Amino acid sequence: MHVLAHANAHPRPVARPLPAWAWVAGGGIALGFADLAFAALYWSLHSGLPPIRIAQGIAGWVLGSQEARAGGIATALAGLALYAAIVSAMVAGYLRLTTRWPRLHAHVLIAGIAYGLVMYALLFKVVLPNFSAASLPTQAPLSWTIACLAAYAGIGLGCAAIARARTALR
Repeated sequence: MHVLAHANAHPRPVARPLPAWAWVAGGGIALGFADLAFAALYWSLHSGLPPIRIAQGIAGWVLGSQEARAGGIATALAGLALYAAIVSAMVAGYLRLTTRWPRLHAHVLIAGIAYGLVMYALLFKVVLPNFSAASLPTQAPLSWTIACLAAYAGIGLGCAAIARARTALR
């Protein structure tokens, strides 16, 4: 009996589920950086553009194109942080949708892809054309548009997978 009493005297700690902000931040960073790596690879192969210009281009949404390029590594880091925050907001939005409509978990593929494509349209067709400080290109190569749509479908799937995993582990 003494051995059992001693074994129960120090119960093992129970793992607490991660808070929502950790899922949002972790998902935003992972999905955002994966997308930026994809964009850097695309533009490096397409036009020989150095990867730093991708992140500087995102900083240019707030600072303006010339200022972002002139800022060097500091504006590139600001662009990375800005994009991680934007994608984190996308993750948070999907988590919110699934708390309101839990049946979305049953349709991860369709709901995730649809969500990603809506986020692409919202960001690149509504927000940036109307609120960006950067001079945005009027016409991107068709291959880039197709690549972006595929990447944002992937971001949407990632958001759906994160929401489903969070729900399963709660």
